[in-house]
Amino acid sequence: MDEKAGNQKSTAKDTSGQSHQDDHDVELLRAHLTTTLSDSSDTKKIKSFVTSPDFVKVLQACGSPTDASASVRAVSFMILTKLFNPGSGANDKDASSSSSSSSYPITFIIEQCAQCFSHCLGTGKNVDKLLAYRTLHAIFQTSVTVGAAILCQEGIVEDMMDVVEFEIVDVQVAILEVLAIASADKSCRKLIIKHASTWLAKVAASRDDGKTDPMLKAAAGTTLTKLSAQNASQQQQQQKDQGDDESDIDASLERAMKGVHLDNNDLMENLKKVVTSQTSNSSMMLTAVEGLAYSSVDPGVKESLADDATFLKSLTALSINAASRHSNPLLFGIGTILANITMYRPVLSEQQRQMKKLRDLANAKKSGGAKSTTAAGGDDDDERELDKAVDRRVQKVVDQGCAMALMVLSKNSSVNIRTMAAQTYLNMVTPQSVRGKLLQQGIVKGLVPLAITVDKENNFQEPYKTTATQALAKLAITTDPRLAFTAAQMLDLVRPLLTLCKDDNQLRQFEGLMALTNMASMDDQVRYMIDGADGMAVFENLQLSSNDMVQRAATEMVCNMTFFEPVFERYSNPSSPGAQNRIRLLMILSDHEDVATRRAASGALAILANSADACTMMTKVDKGYERIVRLIDENEQVEVQHRGIEIIRCLVNHFGKQGVDDLVKEQGDRKLVEIVKKCQVNAIRGAAMEVLKLFVGHGVELKA
Repeated sequence: MDEKAGNQKSTAKDTSGQSHQDDHDVELLRAHLTTTLSDSSDTKKIKSFVTSPDFVKVLQACGSPTDASASVRAVSFMILTKLFNPGSGANDKDASSSSSSSSYPITFIIEQCAQCFSHCLGTGKNVDKLLAYRTLHAIFQTSVTVGAAILCQEGIVEDMMDVVEFEIVDVQVAILEVLAIASADKSCRKLIIKHASTWLAKVAASRDDGKTDPMLKAAAGTTLTKLSAQNASQQQQQQKDQGDDESDIDASLERAMKGVHLDNNDLMENLKKVVTSQTSNSSMMLTAVEGLAYSSVDPGVKESLADDATFLKSLTALSINAASRHSNPLLFGIGTILANITMYRPVLSEQQRQMKKLRDLANAKKSGGAKSTTAAGGDDDDERELDKAVDRRVQKVVDQGCAMALMVLSKNSSVNIRTMAAQTYLNMVTPQSVRGKLLQQGIVKGLVPLAITVDKENNFQEPYKTTATQALAKLAITTDPRLAFTAAQMLDLVRPLLTLCKDDNQLRQFEGLMALTNMASMDDQVRYMIDGADGMAVFENLQLSSNDMVQRAATEMVCNMTFFEPVFERYSNPSSPGAQNRIRLLMILSDHEDVATRRAASGALAILANSADACTMMTKVDKGYERIVRLIDENEQVEVQHRGIEIIRCLVNHFGKQGVDDLVKEQGDRKLVEIVKKCQVNAIRGAAMEVLKLFVGHGVELKA
C-alpha cells in the first residue's frame, strides 16, 4: 500500500511539474509573439529569434503532436503563421509598408528551417526523421510557400524517395502526409510526380493481404487522388501554356498508375472502404475522407458516392463520432463531400453567360481547335452535372438521412464548417420534392441558428448567414410557414430575410420577398416585425427593380402589408411623407404588362381605396381615372377586373356624383355592363351589378 501511494504521489508530482513547464513555455512563446514578432521591420530581432533554441522548441512542438501540450502547440503554430506571413495581422505595425516587406528576412527564415529539417534527417534516427517530416507538414499548413521552398531544394525529394521503401511504416506515413499537402503547390507537384509516382501507385495498388499497412495504403491513395485532382483542375491552363517537359511529367503519373493497373475509380473505392469499415484509426479515417473530398469534385465520383447507401450512412455516423472527438478537419472533409455531391452549377445572369461564351471562344482560338473548345467547357456539357442529375443525387442523400450530418456540422463553432453546412443545406432544399422529408428530419433546427447568427461584439454578419437564410426562404415559399416554423422562429427570421431582400443577387431578392409574403399572410406579428425593421422601404425600393419577377414579388409584398393598419395609414394619409409617390407607383404598376404585377398593384389599391384620402391621391395621378377604368377592360384578367370594380365602388361611395361623372367620361359604365353580360364568374358579375346600381342612383342611364 505504501509503495502504491508513493507511486501515485510521484506521478502527481511529475504531472504537476510538466504542467508548470508547459505554462512556462507558453508564457515564453507568447512573449516572442507579442514582442519579437510584433515589428516585422526589426530584422535583427527576427534573425536572432530563428537562430535561437526557442525557435527549435517551436518547430519541435509543431512536429510532435503527442509530446507537446495542446497550448504549447497552439502558440507555436501562431508563431509560425506570424513568422511566415508578415503583415497579416491587424495590429502589425508594418502591415502596409511595402519597403518593410521587401527587407523582411524570409529567405533567412527558410534557410534556418531547412537546416533544422536536414539536421533531423541527417541523424538517421527514426524518431528524428518523424520529427523532420511532421514539422515540414506543419510548415506547409502555415505557409505552402515556405514548405515548398524547403521541399523543392535540390535533391530533397529524390533522396527521400530513394530510401522510402527502407523506412519504417510511421516514417513512410509521415512522408506521404508531406507529399499529400505539398501536392497543392505546382513546383512540388512536378517533383512528386517525377520521383514519387511509381512508389505511390505501387503502395496504393497493394492487396489487402496484411503485407501493406492499411494506413500507408490509404495515405498513398489520398496523395494520388490529390495529384490527379490538381492536374485535372489545371488541365485547361496546361493546354494553353505548358511546355512539352511538363506534359511528359503529367503523363508519368498516368503511366505509373497504369503500370499497376490502377485508376481513379480504384482509388475512390479503396478510400470508400476505409470510411465504411468504421475503423477506429482516426488518422486513417481522416486521410480517406480528405482524399474523397478532393475526388468528389469529379462527376463520376459524385455519382458513385451518391449511389452507395452504405457509404452515405457511414458518413453520417462518422460525423457524429467526429463531433464527439472535436475533430474539425474530419468534419470539414465530410461537409466537403456532401457539398460536392449535391452542388448545382451556378445560375449565370445573361451578362455572365455572354462573358463565358467570349472567354470560351478566346480560349479556343488560343488553343487552336475544337478539341480545346471542349476542354475549355469542362463539365458544362456532362449530363451528370445537369440539374436533373443533381436532383437525383440530392434525393439519395436525403433518403439516407444525411441531414443529420449537416445538423452536426451546423453546431460546430468553426466558420468554415458552418459555411459548408449552410451551402449543403441550400443545395439539398433546391428540389421541391425533398423539402417535406427534410422538414420531417428537422432541417429547420440546423438552419435557423445559422441564419440568425451575428457576432455581437463587432456586429459582424457571418458569411454563411445569407446562404442559410436563402435555404430557409425556399422552405417558406413552398411550405405552409406555420407547419415549417414555430411562431418564434418566424419572428426571428424577419430580419435575415429582409437582409436577403437587400442582396445584390436577384434570385435571393425574389426568394426573400416570397418567403416574407407567405409568413406575413399567416401572422400579423410578422407584419409588425417587418414594419418595425423598416421593411417597407426595402420593398418599395425593389418595386423599381429591372427584374420583372423581383418587381412583382415586391409589389405582392406591399399589397400584403397594406392589411397592416400602420402601413395602411402611411399610404392613405396625404400628409405622410412620400404617400402620393407611393400611390403613383402602385397606379403605374397596375398597368404593368405582367398580369401578376397588375394583380398585386390593383389589389393594394383596392384595399387602400377604402380611404377617401387614398382615393383622392389616386385621382391626382396623371390619367388617374383612365388608369382605374382600364382595370375593368373586357380583355383584362378577371382577378384584376374584380379589384378594379372594388376601386370604382369606393370612388363612387367617397365622391358621389362627381366620381361617377369622371368614371363615365372614361366609359366606366359601359365596361361594367360588358362584364355583367359576358363574365362567367358570378362573384365578379355580381360586384359589377352592385356598382352599376350606384351609377344608376346617381342618374346614369345604362345602355345595353
